[in-house]
Amino acid sequence: MLVFRRPPRSLLVFLGLVVAFAALLGHALNGAGLALFLLFISSIDAKPSWRFHFDQPGDVDSGRSTMLNSWQRVGATSPEELSKLPSIRD
Repeated sequence: MLVFRRPPRSLLVFLGLVVAFAALLGHALNGAGLALFLLFISSIDAKPSWRFHFDQPGDVDSGRSTMLNSWQRVGATSPEELSKLPSIRD
């Protein structure tokens, strides 16, 4: 989601330095394009689902804790093997 708010002063100074450096090399238009691209990238908010990877793990009921171990192979797959597993309610 794009958020149109005033960027921080440090970002504007950095983008100005990018344009100035490119102008010294004779590529002011390319520097301005790069600065606009960086400004566009900085205005994108993180998607809420991206926060999933950086938040604390959930409890067993939320299902988030199983995602971290989803790469492991399931040991019991047949009904007979499933019936021999210990109860999770104990």
